Amino acid sequence: MGVKDVTVNVLLPHQLESGLVTEGEINLTQQWVSSITPDDAGKLAGDAWLGQWLDTTLPFSFRYGGEESDSILSQWQCQKGEQNTDSDSERREFTWIDEATGLRLTWQLKRFLNYPAVEWALTFENTGTSDTPIIEDIHSLNLRLNHSKGRQLYTVHGVTGGRSFPDDMIPFSWQLPSAEGNEVRLGGEHPSSNRHLPFFNLETPENRGVLVSVGWSGNWLARMNVDGAQLRVRTGLKKSHFILHPGEKMRAPRILLLFWQGKRLHGHNMLRQLLHRYYVPALGGKPQEPLVSVNVCFTYHGHGGFLHQATEKEVLPLVKPFIKIGAELFIIDAGWYEGEPWPEWIGNWQFSENKYPRGFRPISGPLAEAKVAFGLWFASEGVSKTAPLMQKHPEWIRQSQQGSGGTLRMELPEAREWFLKQVDYLVEHEGMNCYRQDGSGWYGDEPADRKGITESQHISGLYTLWDTIVKRHPGIVMEGCSGGGRRIDLETLSRFHWHQKSDRWYDSESDQCSLYGANLYLPGGVINIPTEAVDDYGAWSSFAGQFCLGWHPLDEDFPLELAMLQVERYKHIRPLLSGDFYPLTPCSLEEPWLGYQFHRADLDKGFALLFRRLLSTSVIYPTSDIFMLYLRGLEPQTLYRVHFERSSRDETLQGDVLARGIEVIISEEKGAEMVTYEPAN
Repeated sequence: MGVKDVTVNVLLPHQLESGLVTEGEINLTQQWVSSITPDDAGKLAGDAWLGQWLDTTLPFSFRYGGEESDSILSQWQCQKGEQNTDSDSERREFTWIDEATGLRLTWQLKRFLNYPAVEWALTFENTGTSDTPIIEDIHSLNLRLNHSKGRQLYTVHGVTGGRSFPDDMIPFSWQLPSAEGNEVRLGGEHPSSNRHLPFFNLETPENRGVLVSVGWSGNWLARMNVDGAQLRVRTGLKKSHFILHPGEKMRAPRILLLFWQGKRLHGHNMLRQLLHRYYVPALGGKPQEPLVSVNVCFTYHGHGGFLHQATEKEVLPLVKPFIKIGAELFIIDAGWYEGEPWPEWIGNWQFSENKYPRGFRPISGPLAEAKVAFGLWFASEGVSKTAPLMQKHPEWIRQSQQGSGGTLRMELPEAREWFLKQVDYLVEHEGMNCYRQDGSGWYGDEPADRKGITESQHISGLYTLWDTIVKRHPGIVMEGCSGGGRRIDLETLSRFHWHQKSDRWYDSESDQCSLYGANLYLPGGVINIPTEAVDDYGAWSSFAGQFCLGWHPLDEDFPLELAMLQVERYKHIRPLLSGDFYPLTPCSLEEPWLGYQFHRADLDKGFALLFRRLLSTSVIYPTSDIFMLYLRGLEPQTLYRVHFERSSRDETLQGDVLARGIEVIISEEKGAEMVTYEPAN
């Protein structure tokens, strides 16, 4: 179950950083949406400070034929669709039409009723009979904020991307320079989370702010400028300068805003709850809880590289041991198709009869009997130069200038259908019920008057492909990867159950930091962290994400009982990952201690993970054995049963005592403790 929606008038002291929503935040959002809605006769009278903090003009912009949208949209015909309301949201569509050229702009707007959040998307369509003038500089978000704190500065909080560096997904906070002309940028590298995760928080000096989430799986860019007390943030495609041919359509990045007041972490936790409830796909008919998975590429001490070596002979002996350990998902990664080396045969999605002479049924059959899902790796956009499709249908492929292959043109329905048929066969005949997506596409050079349109059409087609897979095969498990964690955004978050952190594995300290940063913005259990370690310190470093086993159960000295215990422990705490997230230490690769806590406010239970780390600095400055643990979010007068997993210690303590701090002792130079708690009655 996810955390239940609760709206309160005032947050109590122990709730100040929780994901509980206040009436004031809901009302603020309703007032703002009313104020930006074109010609809305039912506009609400907002608080006096609303217009002083939030700009109330249309929150997007573009240029058309050299003119700014804010000056031309008022001259175009505007059609206002009916408001559709359900238990969770209000939806409305607005359409502007330029009668002279036939350009139609559609703005789909949604306000959540249980969260102070608004989502929208823009679509441009040429309904005329000739090419449009140039459409350029599309900013799906163009928002201005203000504050009244004089020389105090705005701060942007974010997280680095997943490009296989030690600092993958480590959080950062930058104060924005107030001098006019200074610009701070996020994103700007393909694909979406290559440089930064497209989730960031704009904090004003007045204890309020806006969390921005971007839905675009290609090259997005956010630009922030401060002029005095005004912050302007513009977010959209990195490049957009194109014409639309008659009948042609283009969609821009999706935007989600969440407004918060009070403690910054309160905003983060509201966003995490919102994303878990409304975006991350359900799994097994219930809100997502991550599965314990196995990826064969990590077995046989392959360190992620046991790929084309995987055959029925090597894979089948792994099935029973991992079922016994408690795995719930079993994936064969790249190289299961014909041809070696595996990267030179991408796009050949028929299983190798040399490697799997009986197909996948000998593997998927026993897994299905044990209710373990079976998955295969795909790079749906990639077509290597030796793949048969390159010769059979070259018109479906956008060729690489380097001659190394190309990209399947996802904007073509016939190209998508060809790929979907390969997936259909493997699901219907070979027992596949997990789809693992890798790759990031290639777009090539575009003419000067088509910049951005190829990317938009390709990515829109890719979304259609993924949606069709789920529609044709309900219940299929979707796992995301893009050269690691390079394609995590609002759109992929809403289509995949979890996403690989990066292609950098088995670094416990880096993994701990990555999960710290990711959990500030994303629900727990949506980041996949492979681990080779079975010991507490190494295995628990993956517990705040989706637990992927890189173990070697066929080794004679493999600690089977400990492995089974770690899986049991993870399954016990994973329902709590969807709760509020509380950092317990600063986050860096050089911190001698690192810790965080998850708390389910609806269940009033949670857990904390603490890591004492042996780092180069701790040799010079020895780390204390004692960590003061201050648990947050607990009801002050409630008695809790507290269990210390590593030391097998149990105590019963009141919430206010736990909030004032308890000692946790880790005597090992590199050790961990997991503290779980729940009401005593």
